[in-house]
Amino acid sequence: MKPAIVLTLPFLLAFAATTLKAASIPTNMPETRAIDSDLARIEKECQTLQTRLNQLRQQVKTARDGVTHAIDATKAIKATDERLKTLIDNLAPYTSIPKVRTIARTLRKNLQRVQEQIHTLRKKTDKAEKDVLRPAKDRLRELEQSTLGGEVKLAGYRKTISSWRHDLQTTASRANSIPGGAAAFDATSRLARPTVRSISNVLTDTRQSVDRVGKNLTQWNDPIRAFMTMDQSLDSFERKLAPAEKTAAKLQKTLGKKLSIKIPFSKKTVSFSIRDILEKPGKVLGVVLKPLEKLADKLLQPVLKELKLEIKAPSGIANLNSELNQLPSIEASLRREANQLKQQITTRLQQIIQNWSRVQPRMPSHLTSGPQPPTRPVVGESPSQNPPSSRPTPVRKFPVMFIQP
Repeated sequence: MKPAIVLTLPFLLAFAATTLKAASIPTNMPETRAIDSDLARIEKECQTLQTRLNQLRQQVKTARDGVTHAIDATKAIKATDERLKTLIDNLAPYTSIPKVRTIARTLRKNLQRVQEQIHTLRKKTDKAEKDVLRPAKDRLRELEQSTLGGEVKLAGYRKTISSWRHDLQTTASRANSIPGGAAAFDATSRLARPTVRSISNVLTDTRQSVDRVGKNLTQWNDPIRAFMTMDQSLDSFERKLAPAEKTAAKLQKTLGKKLSIKIPFSKKTVSFSIRDILEKPGKVLGVVLKPLEKLADKLLQPVLKELKLEIKAPSGIANLNSELNQLPSIEASLRREANQLKQQITTRLQQIIQNWSRVQPRMPSHLTSGPQPPTRPVVGESPSQNPPSSRPTPVRKFPVMFIQP
């Protein structure tokens, strides 16, 4: 046997309160009921838009972090370009030294081809950093602050609309108790409905503006990804470049080494650098030239083997070049949509909310001039401010609507 359901008094009271609240505006006031329904929907729209702005703010932060990575990648491209140029310059003196020049020229030409590609890319990324990336980073920070401000405003608007509905329901109930009051108050509600629809339209426009900004932020993904790919590729490239730099330094040290040999049939010892032996054999006595050349060659060969490198250009150069061509238009589109969203949040929404105070439904003055049934005191008033009197309690002519800043 199933247990019986017991309806407790608190449950019945809560159910009755909910039912009364849902039916607080009489059915003979259709325009007023329509406005209350519109305001309830607008209140939900404000909450939805507030959530969407919060999501957009997270998206903006992600995009701003991406721009920061792109700026770091631009710095890495610049550093690699300068590093290559230094190595190419360091190899230049060895391109004319016998036994060294062939390998030095081959490596130097290899590096020059790579450096030309990176230098061309660097000119574009330097310009992009100055004209697009850094301004975009500042604007994204401003957009992030604007969306946060919009969230705060919408939270305030929700409270305001809740207050509007409360006052509307209270005044409608009073109007219905006055002969002819329901029709008269409902007529003022009919005049106010266009403004309510305008509030809903502006909220819709703002939500669409948020969606467009989000779409523009998504368009940043491809160029930012290209920057990050290039940055990772440079890490790998620089690891390959390091041996060439070390070998060039080792070659310089090896060529500067002094070789000494005792002249046959003499107690005299002569010394020459390996570079002198290779570049200026005429200065070396013929009788000791051959032994010195063999010794120099023995010391050079390990270094020259290390110089037999083929260094490929970093991957991602072509892709980043292509994405850089699209970057200015992407940034311009985002700037335009972000400015429009900021205007929606800071100006249009606030203006249309304030318009309500001028058109909100009111009790017609000819119905509020005579004595009315007593009403509950206004919230916040104390007994000392409303002393007992034999005169009828004055009735507020219309509900007070608070506009949130």
